[in-house]
Amino acid sequence: MTRVKVKYIKISSYLKLCVGAGVSIGGLDGVIRFLLLLVMGQFSASEALIFSLQVKGWTAGILHVLSVPLLYGLGALLFGFVSYFPFMYYLKYKKGLVIEGVFEGEHREDIPK
Repeated sequence: MTRVKVKYIKISSYLKLCVGAGVSIGGLDGVIRFLLLLVMGQFSASEALIFSLQVKGWTAGILHVLSVPLLYGLGALLFGFVSYFPFMYYLKYKKGLVIEGVFEGEHREDIPK
């Protein structure tokens, strides 16, 4: 594990991080909801609307699994835009943020473009 101190992050990188986290949480939420419907036997009651087309049953359950991560990702994108400047102020106030992880490209020529 490597420790790095983040003093500044570009808005595009911050948005990628937020959207990645949002889609991951949305995927987990969608799968949990799908499994709960499966365990409770409520697929006949589940419904989904695609514009003016109404679908029920398994198709609706699968559409929910696919749409929930998308909606969470869009919400995370909005959250990223709203929270970027307060986060930059936080980084400036705290003089950076130390994070730990496995990183590629310790040297400038190793970083993919």
